[in-house]
Amino acid sequence: MSQDALKQFRQDLRAYLKKLPRELGKAVVLESADNFRRQGYENDQGAVVPWAPRKNAKVHGRTRKDGGRDRRYKNPRQRAILVKTGRLRRSVRIVATTATSVTIGSSEVYAEAQQEGNGRLPARPFITLGRSAQQKLTRKIAASITGLLNK
Repeated sequence: MSQDALKQFRQDLRAYLKKLPRELGKAVVLESADNFRRQGYENDQGAVVPWAPRKNAKVHGRTRKDGGRDRRYKNPRQRAILVKTGRLRRSVRIVATTATSVTIGSSEVYAEAQQEGNGRLPARPFITLGRSAQQKLTRKIAASITGLLNK
Protein backbone atom coordinates (compact mmCIF):
# COMPACT_ATOMS: atom_id res chain seq x y z
CA MET A 1 0.00 0.00 0.00
CA SER A 2 1.49 3.31 -1.05
CA GLN A 3 1.78 6.36 1.18
CA ASP A 4 -0.97 8.16 -0.73
CA ALA A 5 -3.30 5.18 -0.45
CA LEU A 6 -2.57 4.93 3.27
CA LYS A 7 -3.33 8.63 3.75
CA GLN A 8 -6.56 8.27 1.81
CA PHE A 9 -7.57 5.23 3.88
CA ARG A 10 -6.87 7.15 7.09
CA GLN A 11 -9.05 10.07 5.91
CA ASP A 12 -11.86 7.75 4.82
CA LEU A 13 -11.68 5.85 8.09
CA ARG A 14 -11.87 9.06 10.14
CA ALA A 15 -14.88 10.21 8.12
CA TYR A 16 -16.57 6.84 8.65
CA LEU A 17 -15.84 6.82 12.38
CA LYS A 18 -17.35 10.29 12.62
CA LYS A 19 -20.63 8.97 11.19
CA LEU A 20 -20.58 5.73 13.20
CA PRO A 21 -22.24 6.92 16.46
CA ARG A 22 -25.25 8.23 14.52
CA GLU A 23 -25.57 4.93 12.64
CA LEU A 24 -25.40 3.02 15.91
CA GLY A 25 -28.12 5.28 17.32
CA LYS A 26 -30.36 4.61 14.32
CA ALA A 27 -29.91 0.88 14.88
CA VAL A 28 -30.97 1.19 18.54
CA VAL A 29 -34.05 3.22 17.57
CA LEU A 30 -35.02 0.54 15.02
CA GLU A 31 -34.42 -2.18 17.61
CA SER A 32 -36.71 -0.31 19.99
CA ALA A 33 -39.47 -0.43 17.39
CA ASP A 34 -38.87 -4.19 17.07
CA ASN A 35 -39.15 -4.52 20.85
CA PHE A 36 -42.60 -2.96 20.73
CA ARG A 37 -43.59 -5.37 17.93
CA ARG A 38 -42.39 -8.45 19.78
CA GLN A 39 -43.62 -7.21 23.19
CA GLY A 40 -40.27 -7.87 24.82
CA TYR A 41 -36.57 -7.45 24.23
CA GLU A 42 -33.79 -9.67 22.97
CA ASN A 43 -31.12 -10.42 25.55
CA ASP A 44 -27.39 -11.05 25.00
CA GLN A 45 -28.03 -14.77 24.44
CA GLY A 46 -30.46 -14.02 21.61
CA ALA A 47 -33.62 -15.09 23.46
CA VAL A 48 -36.63 -12.81 23.54
CA VAL A 49 -37.56 -11.86 27.11
CA PRO A 50 -41.26 -10.91 27.18
CA TRP A 51 -42.32 -7.87 29.13
CA ALA A 52 -44.22 -8.39 32.36
CA PRO A 53 -47.94 -8.63 31.64
CA ARG A 54 -50.29 -5.83 32.54
CA LYS A 55 -52.34 -6.27 35.69
CA ASN A 56 -55.94 -7.27 35.00
CA ALA A 57 -58.08 -4.21 35.57
CA LYS A 58 -61.58 -4.71 36.91
CA VAL A 59 -64.26 -3.24 34.73
CA HIS A 60 -67.81 -2.56 35.78
CA GLY A 61 -70.13 -4.18 33.30
CA ARG A 62 -73.83 -3.97 32.75
CA THR A 63 -76.35 -4.07 35.59
CA ARG A 64 -77.72 -7.51 36.48
CA LYS A 65 -81.40 -8.21 36.89
CA ASP A 66 -81.05 -8.15 40.68
CA GLY A 67 -79.59 -4.62 40.56
CA GLY A 68 -75.96 -5.59 41.21
CA ARG A 69 -73.08 -4.88 38.88
CA ASP A 70 -71.60 -7.61 36.71
CA ARG A 71 -67.85 -7.39 37.43
CA ARG A 72 -65.63 -8.63 34.62
CA TYR A 73 -61.97 -8.44 33.92
CA LYS A 74 -60.51 -6.77 30.87
CA ASN A 75 -58.72 -9.14 28.58
CA PRO A 76 -55.02 -8.27 29.04
CA ARG A 77 -54.43 -9.24 25.39
CA GLN A 78 -56.80 -6.60 24.05
CA ARG A 79 -53.94 -4.24 23.32
CA ALA A 80 -50.20 -4.40 23.34
CA ILE A 81 -48.21 -3.84 26.52
CA LEU A 82 -46.77 -0.29 26.76
CA VAL A 83 -49.06 0.86 23.94
CA LYS A 84 -52.18 2.86 24.62
CA THR A 85 -51.80 5.84 22.34
CA GLY A 86 -48.42 4.96 20.77
CA ARG A 87 -46.72 8.08 22.13
CA LEU A 88 -44.01 6.14 23.97
CA ARG A 89 -43.25 3.98 20.94
CA ARG A 90 -42.99 7.03 18.66
CA SER A 91 -40.95 9.09 21.14
CA VAL A 92 -37.78 6.95 21.06
CA ARG A 93 -35.10 8.91 19.22
CA ILE A 94 -31.48 10.03 19.14
CA VAL A 95 -31.15 12.72 21.79
CA ALA A 96 -27.47 13.63 21.38
CA THR A 97 -24.37 12.53 19.51
CA THR A 98 -20.70 13.28 20.01
CA ALA A 99 -17.63 12.09 18.17
CA THR A 100 -17.52 8.94 20.30
CA SER A 101 -21.01 8.39 21.71
CA VAL A 102 -24.72 8.53 21.05
CA THR A 103 -27.57 9.01 23.53
CA ILE A 104 -30.97 7.45 22.86
CA GLY A 105 -33.98 8.55 24.86
CA SER A 106 -37.59 9.53 25.01
CA SER A 107 -39.32 12.81 25.77
CA GLU A 108 -42.17 11.08 27.60
CA VAL A 109 -42.03 11.60 31.38
CA TYR A 110 -43.01 8.00 32.16
CA ALA A 111 -40.41 6.44 29.83
CA GLU A 112 -37.78 5.99 32.54
CA ALA A 113 -40.24 4.28 34.89
CA GLN A 114 -41.25 1.86 32.13
CA GLN A 115 -37.65 1.22 31.02
CA GLU A 116 -36.14 0.67 34.46
CA GLY A 117 -39.17 -0.04 36.63
CA ASN A 118 -39.92 1.45 40.02
CA GLY A 119 -41.70 0.41 43.21
CA ARG A 120 -45.04 -0.01 41.45
CA LEU A 121 -44.04 -0.93 37.90
CA PRO A 122 -41.93 -3.85 36.71
CA ALA A 123 -39.06 -3.00 34.37
CA ARG A 124 -40.03 -3.32 30.71
CA PRO A 125 -36.85 -2.39 28.81
CA PHE A 126 -37.78 -1.08 25.38
CA ILE A 127 -34.55 0.76 24.49
CA THR A 128 -32.10 -2.10 24.06
CA LEU A 129 -29.77 -3.60 21.48
CA GLY A 130 -30.25 -7.36 21.23
CA ARG A 131 -27.76 -9.98 20.19
CA SER A 132 -28.92 -10.28 16.57
CA ALA A 133 -28.84 -6.49 16.13
CA GLN A 134 -25.34 -6.38 17.63
CA GLN A 135 -24.16 -9.09 15.23
CA LYS A 136 -25.75 -7.30 12.29
CA LEU A 137 -24.04 -4.05 13.26
CA THR A 138 -20.70 -5.81 13.70
CA ARG A 139 -20.98 -7.31 10.20
CA LYS A 140 -21.98 -3.93 8.74
CA ILE A 141 -19.05 -2.13 10.39
CA ALA A 142 -16.61 -4.83 9.28
CA ALA A 143 -17.94 -4.67 5.72
CA SER A 144 -17.65 -0.89 5.67
CA ILE A 145 -14.05 -0.92 6.87
CA THR A 146 -13.20 -3.71 4.45
CA GLY A 147 -14.76 -1.63 1.69
CA LEU A 148 -12.53 1.28 2.65
CA LEU A 149 -9.48 -0.99 2.48
CA ASN A 150 -10.47 -2.28 -0.96
CA LYS A 151 -10.84 1.20 -2.46
